[in-house]
Amino acid sequence: MRRPVVVFASVLLLAPTVGAYPQWNLGLSLGAGAHLAPPVEREVLITAAVRTDATFGARTPYAWRAGFFGAVGTTDFVALDAAAGGVLHIPVNPTFPVLVSLGAVVDLAPTPGRPGVLGRLWWGTRSLNYHSSYGMAAGLWVEGRYRPGEGTADVLGGIDLDLRVLTLPFTLLAGWLQH
Repeated sequence: MRRPVVVFASVLLLAPTVGAYPQWNLGLSLGAGAHLAPPVEREVLITAAVRTDATFGARTPYAWRAGFFGAVGTTDFVALDAAAGGVLHIPVNPTFPVLVSLGAVVDLAPTPGRPGVLGRLWWGTRSLNYHSSYGMAAGLWVEGRYRPGEGTADVLGGIDLDLRVLTLPFTLLAGWLQH
């Protein structure tokens, strides 16, 4: 038992330092979509959610980054659901990266406990903040959801707007009043 502990401690002490700088954001997701299966009377879905993600990697816009996301939202303003999973930041362009997310979704209301899986493809502008861990983002997304228990499949698309943008008018007003 003592030998594995010594090996583990040696690896921790002798390993080079790895820099995994965090970048996170908080956004409002607005979108619409349709049921793919099973067929229903009302085919159009409306969705709104608050979503956050955090990615970790080198402090450069050219680096691949990995992390996690979390979201709480509504579908058709009837159902409340939560989602969480992993996210991969692919730097196809330093200013306009692609993010791929895979995760789980579960209903919170009106019928709690309905599990499902989701996948999201996101493209847009995403700043890399060299002085803080918060980076602003805005973009377009396409998302697919599947609930195996019911056999339902949905496809959604929409926009993400950074919630920090809402504070900019107040920040500008405060700066103007100070001068």
